[in-house]
Amino acid sequence: MIVNQEEALASIRRERQNLEWINKSLSSLREKFGDRYIAVHDRQVIDSDEQFERLLARIRKLEHPESVTIEYVTALEYLWML
Repeated sequence: MIVNQEEALASIRRERQNLEWINKSLSSLREKFGDRYIAVHDRQVIDSDEQFERLLARIRKLEHPESVTIEYVTALEYLWML
């Protein structure tokens, strides 16, 4: 699959927007989707599953799977001390 520069930039922007939304919404996402993978499209959770492979299989059946961001949401917030 060959993409042009405009399509690549649009894809990067979508991914960044979804990731920013996930990070901003993490506390509420933890309550609802803790220890699950979430699929996000246009800053909205469209699906979730405990198993990545099952979620990915469903996302691949969508019309535009490349526009979906998949992230794992932990139930607990971890603090890294260095």
